[in-house]
Amino acid sequence: MQADQIRTFGLGKSIALALLACSLAGCAIEIQNKQGAKEIAEAAKLPGSVAVGWRVFQENCAACHGAAATGTVKAPDLLPRVREMGSERFANLVLKRYDWSATPSAGSAAGLSPRLPGQAQMPAWQSDPVVNAHIVDLYAYLSARSEGTQGPGQPAR
Repeated sequence: MQADQIRTFGLGKSIALALLACSLAGCAIEIQNKQGAKEIAEAAKLPGSVAVGWRVFQENCAACHGAAATGTVKAPDLLPRVREMGSERFANLVLKRYDWSATPSAGSAAGLSPRLPGQAQMPAWQSDPVVNAHIVDLYAYLSARSEGTQGPGQPAR
């Protein structure tokens, strides 16, 4: 054997002996791929910023839907509604004008109840540059509220 082969064999033998000693002594070796776990957690997060969505909601939606998005006499509770829809449907409903009472059968099937007497018709927000630019953030905030991962107050940044 050459010197390099002897050293490699000796190193492999040392590692094998260390692992054997650990297993006999009851040691546990845990190898974690923290980067992989971090990437999976990031991929599972909704796109958008909950904090920015909260700000947009407070500036544009809270007057009707309430500061906590739980509804007022002017507009319904958004939390059960958002829980039942995806981001694409949410964006379509917010950006385009719709009337909750115009399609009660379709709305009821999707978990959306008709507008109550005295409630205003939802305006179209498509022409509002702030809402239009931050619709993903608004959905992130309301989704977090509806899932219970965000309380009614201002989110931590």
